Amino acid sequence: MGGVSHFHGVYPVVPTPLKEDESLDLAGMEHLVDYYIREGCHGLLVLGSGGESPYFTVDEKIDILNTVSQGVKRRIPVIAGCTFMSLAELLSFFKKAESIDIDGFLVALPVYYPLRFGDVYSFYQELVNHTGKKILYYHFPQITGLSFNAGQMKKLYEIKGIVGAKESSVCVREMKRNLNSISGREFSFFSGTSQLLLTALESGGSGTMCSIPSVAPRMVVDCYKAWTAGDKAGAQRYENDIFRLIGLMNTFDISAVVQAKAFKVISRLPLPTGVGKKPRQAAFKETLRQLGHPITARVRSPLPQITDAERVSIAALIKKSDALKAL
Repeated sequence: MGGVSHFHGVYPVVPTPLKEDESLDLAGMEHLVDYYIREGCHGLLVLGSGGESPYFTVDEKIDILNTVSQGVKRRIPVIAGCTFMSLAELLSFFKKAESIDIDGFLVALPVYYPLRFGDVYSFYQELVNHTGKKILYYHFPQITGLSFNAGQMKKLYEIKGIVGAKESSVCVREMKRNLNSISGREFSFFSGTSQLLLTALESGGSGTMCSIPSVAPRMVVDCYKAWTAGDKAGAQRYENDIFRLIGLMNTFDISAVVQAKAFKVISRLPLPTGVGKKPRQAAFKETLRQLGHPITARVRSPLPQITDAERVSIAALIKKSDALKAL
């Protein structure tokens, strides 16, 4: 790793397997790493929001990164999610993680106190001076509380050392605006949801970092491959399959068809909008468990645990999905 100049393709947000007592299941993590590589994923995002990153201690995060790095063995790039509120905490984490063989950090800045753009800009400027690894900006305004205009986003993306971004605002207009700000130069720009993978690629993006490929990696990888091979009709068919799994990221209480239509409307609203209210980490873990992977559905409290009704819905989803049944 280390020598990667440009990140691209499909990066699953790797779930963090836990034992029933909520301690780390590092053997389960080793299994998932090997699975995603076998399925053709182009890289991994570890300790992302789908990996429950805010709820682990720094020591646990270092254990997770070491496990992933040793499992990957330089076969594909690894990016580590970072969610710390203060610069001091993040720099301390960088120092501890610097010797681990990963390729970069995806940095979100959740805010407690209101911050001006200049404060945020200085924060990211300072980061790139304290690590030899690459930095990606995590644009997730509905979680971080940070939303900037086009000129400000362009200025952030022009910081030397920031080589890419993950766009999770679920707003097509904003994604295209931010993509336009880096037009003409090498910059790894990822959609934060598989449902917008083709939209991102059509606009010059690099791929997707999201949770759907954590349960259906081959489906999303094949969608990406079809597009890059010029098979737009094939890519659209895969995208239709991806939309059928939308209940995993949102809710099982409404049909996938209705949710897909609602998502397409919401994603075209002028402001970033969150989709779904209940955290979905347990649903993705339970899906993997039902597909035969040796992990539990346990998540770190206070995240909501899987319910019996959700287990039944996931079983029905798997039964209806040819793509999932083939895994």
